[in-house]
Amino acid sequence: MYLKSIISGIVGVMMTTGAIAEAPKSSTTTTIESKQADYHRVEALPINREKQRATYEKIIQLLTISQNETTLALVQDMLQDIETYALYPYAKYQWLRVKGLNQALTLPDIQKFKQQHPDLPTYFVNDLMNRWANALEKQQAWQTILAAQTDLPNNTANRCLVLNAELYSQTKPAEKFNAEQEKALADIWLTGQNLPNSCMPIFKQWHAQGGLTTEYLQQRALLAFEARNSHVLASLTAGYGEDGFITTLQTLLKTPSTLPSFIENAESNVQNKRIVLAAFPLFIRGIKENTIVDITDPFAPYQAWATHFQLNEQEINQWKSALLWQIFDTNIAELQQWRDAQIPILKEDRQTERRLRTAIRQKSDLSLWLDLLSDEGKQKDEWQYWRAKNLQFHQQREEGKKILAQLSQQRGFYPMLAAADLGMTYQPKMLDITNPSGIDITQTAQAGLARISELRYLGSASHSVNINREWNTLLQHASFEQKLQLSQYAKEQEWFDLGVEATIQAKAWGYIGLRLPNAYIDWFDLHLKNKKINRTFAMAIARQESAWRPNVSSSANAMGLMQLLPSTAKATAEKFRLPYSDQQQLFEPFNNIMLGTAHLQELYDKYGDNRILIAAAYNAGGSRVEQWLARSNQRLNMAEFIASIPFYETRGYVQNVLVYDYYYQILQGKPQRKFSKAEYDRVY
Repeated sequence: MYLKSIISGIVGVMMTTGAIAEAPKSSTTTTIESKQADYHRVEALPINREKQRATYEKIIQLLTISQNETTLALVQDMLQDIETYALYPYAKYQWLRVKGLNQALTLPDIQKFKQQHPDLPTYFVNDLMNRWANALEKQQAWQTILAAQTDLPNNTANRCLVLNAELYSQTKPAEKFNAEQEKALADIWLTGQNLPNSCMPIFKQWHAQGGLTTEYLQQRALLAFEARNSHVLASLTAGYGEDGFITTLQTLLKTPSTLPSFIENAESNVQNKRIVLAAFPLFIRGIKENTIVDITDPFAPYQAWATHFQLNEQEINQWKSALLWQIFDTNIAELQQWRDAQIPILKEDRQTERRLRTAIRQKSDLSLWLDLLSDEGKQKDEWQYWRAKNLQFHQQREEGKKILAQLSQQRGFYPMLAAADLGMTYQPKMLDITNPSGIDITQTAQAGLARISELRYLGSASHSVNINREWNTLLQHASFEQKLQLSQYAKEQEWFDLGVEATIQAKAWGYIGLRLPNAYIDWFDLHLKNKKINRTFAMAIARQESAWRPNVSSSANAMGLMQLLPSTAKATAEKFRLPYSDQQQLFEPFNNIMLGTAHLQELYDKYGDNRILIAAAYNAGGSRVEQWLARSNQRLNMAEFIASIPFYETRGYVQNVLVYDYYYQILQGKPQRKFSKAEYDRVY
C-alpha cells in the first residue's frame, strides 16, 4: 500500500518516476514476520525500502513529539505502509507504548503483538506489560490485575502490585494481611538490594498494620549493611524513623575505623557477629603498618575479637587473609615473616600467586610457592612456564625445556613466550568453521538479522542497546555451532563487535579468525601513515580495549574503540593538531582510531619499540610504568617484569595485546615477530 498523499508530504519522500510498483498482496494470509523475512531475503524493491525507512523514522519522530489521539490515529495509518519493513515491530511497539500512556492499551493488544513477533527480544513485550500494569494500578483496576497476574512479568514490582490488588480488591479491606500475604511481603522485604518504588505503598500499609516490625526493619538494615548498600540504610531511616541500630550501621559503613569502638561495647550474639564479619574487611583496608602494635603477630588483637564473637576456623582464616592482603608488600622483616608463615596455612591461590610474583621480582627460589599452588593453579600456563624456568634455575635444564616445548603447542602469551625462549617458530592452532551439520541459524533467524541490519544502517548510537538485545536473543537460542555461524555472518557483514561477542558467549577460544576480525583496516592504515606503530599492534590494542564495540564507555569514562579518556583525546588532538571538538566524536571509529593511534605514537616516542611499556602506559598511565621501572631497578628480564606488574588488569592487558598482535600478524600474512629486540633483550 502506498502512502496517502498527506502522509507522503509528512514523510517528505517523493515518488520516483519509473519506480517498481509494490506487488499486489496475495489473497493467502501471511504473517507479518514471514513477510519481513521474505523481504529481507529477496532484497527487492530498494526504492520502497527507502520509502519505508523514511516512514519509520517519521513515525518515531511523531510519537516523540506528540502522544495525543490524533497522532496515534495518524501513526496507525502509517504503520500499514511498513508492515514488510524490518523495523515494523519497533514502530508498532512505540505506538503501543504511547497508547499505554493514554491508558488505552489492552492485554489483547499486547498478546497479539507477542504472537505476531515471537522472535522479538522479550524486553519489548515485558515493557508493554509493565506499563499496562502500572496504568491499571493508577485506575485501581484491582480485579483486572488479579485476573492477569500470571501474564505479568515475574519481577518484584509486579509481585508488590499483585499483593496491593489483593488488599484493595476486597469489598472491605482486611485490617491485617493474612499469613500467606505476610510471608510474601517478608520474602520481598528481606533483601539488601534496592526495591522498586511501587513496593513502598504496600510496605507502608504493612507497617501501619504493625506487621513490619522493628525486627524486620533491623533484619533488612543488616542485609543492606552486608551488601554495603548505604542507599537502603538511608531510605529505612527516612521512611520509618530514626533507629539507633540503623544509625550504628550507617556509621560503620561510612567510617569503618569505628569498628573497635563498636566491638568494645557489643555483646556476643548472632546479630553482632554478622555486623563484625561484614565490617572487618572494610576496617582492615584502613590499617597502616605504623599502627600495628605487635609486628611479630599482627593478628593478635583480632584474635581476641574472633574469640569474643566465636568465629569458626574458616571465618578466622578469612580475617587473616584480609590482613595478609593489606600488608602483603611490607618492607618490615617481621611482617614479612608472618606473611610467609600464613600463606602455607591459608593455601589460597591468590595469596600464593602474589607471593610468587614477589619471588620473581626478587629473583629468588620459586619452589616452595609453586608447590603450594592447587592442582588447578599448577596447570595454568603462567605457572607451567615459571615451573620450567625454576627447574632451569636449579640446573634441571632438560626437564624445564620439555615443559616449555609442551607449553609452546598451546595458545596464549606464555606458550608464545615459551616458543621464543626455545628459539622456535610459534604457530598456534587456529580452528575454522567446518561444514555445518545442523540448522543454519542465519537462515532461520532472518527477521532478527534484518532488524539488526536496519538498526546499524540507521547508525545512531542510541540503537546500540536494541542491537545488543537482538543479538543476545539470537545467541541465547543458538547451539555452539550456530553461535559460530552467527559470528561468521557478523564478520561478513562487518559487525565486528557482534562477531566477537558470539565467540565469547560460545567460549570459542580456538577460533582466532572469528575472535580477531580485521576491523577498520582502512582507517588504521590511513591514521598510521608516517607513524612507527604497526597496524597489528594498534588493532590488538583496540581489540583488547573494546572488543570492537564503538559505542562502549567504561566506568572511568574511557570511550570508543580504543577507550580514550576525553582528557587524553583533547590533549592528543592539541599536540598533533587533529580535528576534535566534542567527546561524542570518540564514538565514531574514524575519530577514535585517529586519536588512539596518535596517542600510541606519543608513547612510542617515549618508550621506543617496546610494546610492553607502551601497552602498560596506555592502560595504567605513564607515571605508574615509571614507578614499576624504578622498583625493578634494571634487575629483571622481560618475562620477570611482566609477571611482576602489580595490577592484575594491566598484567593481563599487556599479555593479551602482545599475543593478539602476533595473531593479527598471522591473520594478515605479515612477517611474524613475537618480541622486538628492545623488548626481549632489555633489562627492566
